[in-house]
Amino acid sequence: MSGISVFFDTNVLVYAHDELSPFHEKSALLLDLSLSKEISGIISEQNIMELYRVLTNAAAMSGKPLSPSEAKALIQGTYLSGELKVVYPSNDTLIKTLEIVSRRRLTSARIFDVRLYVQALQNRPDYFITYNTGDFKSLGDIPVKTPDEIV
Repeated sequence: MSGISVFFDTNVLVYAHDELSPFHEKSALLLDLSLSKEISGIISEQNIMELYRVLTNAAAMSGKPLSPSEAKALIQGTYLSGELKVVYPSNDTLIKTLEIVSRRRLTSARIFDVRLYVQALQNRPDYFITYNTGDFKSLGDIPVKTPDEIV
């Protein structure tokens, strides 16, 4: 497993912090492997925004949301500490995203999945990691896997 690179979908990051989730163990292990540099982890700034939204949402966090300051500390200490590569959208990201959603006639929130996958395409990881594999498999040539398939 050493030497591989993975691009995280936000759901994997959420499950890594949600100890009540049945997906917690494998998600947390994959995140830990990335933080310890045993594998190369890549995230987008979009992941960080989505993660904050979920971690501070009582409905999403089984009634135990983080406070804004707790979420900020977690994100800064874990995701902005330098162990993960954080990527940002470029003008090319936006153009490619709009091309794909227009060509495939995708609407509404699907644009966010496409934008995230386009950033993965621009960074060429070995795998795109998500529990929503069906949302991403037809978007490009990066293999889409669950954490269970990697660890």
